[in-house]
Amino acid sequence: MMDGDRTSPRRSSRKRSIIYADPANASRPSKKPKTQPHQQAAQDEEPANTPYLRIYCLGSNDNAELGLGPNHRVGDVRVPTLNPFLSCPSPSEKSLKKGSFPTIKNKVVQLAVGGMHCAALTSTNEILTWGVNDNGALGRDTSSARLEEHLKNLTLHDDNSSTTSSEPDINPLESTPHPVPFPNINPPKWTQITACDSATFLLSTTGQIYGWGCTRSSQGVSLFTPQTAIQRTPLPIPLPEHITKISARGNHILALTKTGQVYTWGLGSEQGQLGRRLPQRGNSLLSCAVTPRKIKLKNIIDIAAGPDHSFAVGENGEVWAWGLDNYAQTGALTSNRGEDGGGLFISTPTRVTNLEGILNGRRIKYLTGGNSHSLCLLDDGSVYSWGRLDSFATGVDIDTLTAQKGQKWEEDFVVRDGRGRARIVTCPVRILPLGEGENDKIRWVEAGAEHGVAVTVDGRVVTWGFNASCQTGHRGEEEEIKTPRVVGVRKGCLEGVRFKWTGAGGHFTVLGEEVVGL
Repeated sequence: MMDGDRTSPRRSSRKRSIIYADPANASRPSKKPKTQPHQQAAQDEEPANTPYLRIYCLGSNDNAELGLGPNHRVGDVRVPTLNPFLSCPSPSEKSLKKGSFPTIKNKVVQLAVGGMHCAALTSTNEILTWGVNDNGALGRDTSSARLEEHLKNLTLHDDNSSTTSSEPDINPLESTPHPVPFPNINPPKWTQITACDSATFLLSTTGQIYGWGCTRSSQGVSLFTPQTAIQRTPLPIPLPEHITKISARGNHILALTKTGQVYTWGLGSEQGQLGRRLPQRGNSLLSCAVTPRKIKLKNIIDIAAGPDHSFAVGENGEVWAWGLDNYAQTGALTSNRGEDGGGLFISTPTRVTNLEGILNGRRIKYLTGGNSHSLCLLDDGSVYSWGRLDSFATGVDIDTLTAQKGQKWEEDFVVRDGRGRARIVTCPVRILPLGEGENDKIRWVEAGAEHGVAVTVDGRVVTWGFNASCQTGHRGEEEEIKTPRVVGVRKGCLEGVRFKWTGAGGHFTVLGEEVVGL
């Protein structure tokens, strides 16, 4: 079931997207123990001049998903805002006052964006999490009891105030990035993090996966393993092979092995998201779904999960897709779906010949998917999009397609409604770069639930799609940004900033500026 209804409450919003992960914990001791051997084992000395990301965020902050702390207002953040808990400010930035930011001990080198939470990997192998923790996605205890304990230990800056245990409007344990403790695990060196709607996963340099949280079915059932509904502490996920990459979105997870095979699991399985057949009903279906199993693919070199669909790329450039396809978001079929998309899904990996056909010797650098669209970044810096048109998440000019009615290409790859308006494009359409210069090329792209974000070679941000929470960085009165547009630089905001990475959640966006040597 797609979660693309814009009228749905924010807490049901979805997205991952993609692009980083970490480990978890549940209960934190009230007093710091004299020794913390496991936590110390996770820490590494930071190499000199290690590049790290200075983090900016924008969009919905209704549920503390931006990690700006309990003192930041609830609601939409309209412009990219520096996160003071994650980003060490540059001494040259005139807009930042000395002492206005906490000391950054551990610098972010990777960041994963889930539906309504985030996780970061630091240069010293520590994991930080923030956002919604209803289903254990943060991997640490943020309960009322833990919050009361936390507030009692706070030293208030106001001399006229006294420490209080009254609960604030925003839980500071969720709204502020905090480290995930590992009380019963000697953590390995982490190499990748990823996050889905209500879970977070880590990959070690030795090919092991750890995770916490849960996956949820459309009927509201929650499971992390066949025996556990919600996993609130880091848990090893046993697989018989060395894993080289993980990708999670929605309620399912992909893992790529060293030998080029793919494992899938999760309760997001009703529309073929796992790419394998499951028992028809009952506990056996649920148990099978959340148990990692291999699917029928080989010689795979890359994987990517969308909220309800997935991709795999073969060593010779072939592309496979499976999962929900009601708006042609997999790109795997070209048959006419009718005005409502037909409720179609693809249960096993199927070749995406439409995408393969436009490569012409170019290589796929990155694939990502939103609720009902997909994006592909090629190694020449171009971005292609396909899927649902009337949400504007594809960034395809729908008016141009409508004007092209009757052309051969359009007849084959555009699905129209009864009034002749284009609703679905089944073949990849080039939407970026906007210019022909070397600096206009795209270095990173990410699909939100119903919006898209890209970063150019020279660090500019380009966005499009649904904008009700200002997640695109354009004026809030513009509810939809129909085609890709550069986010403007305002005086005192983003002056001199050059971004390198972006992530996108249900109704928010995260941006990373690379910094070296601070």
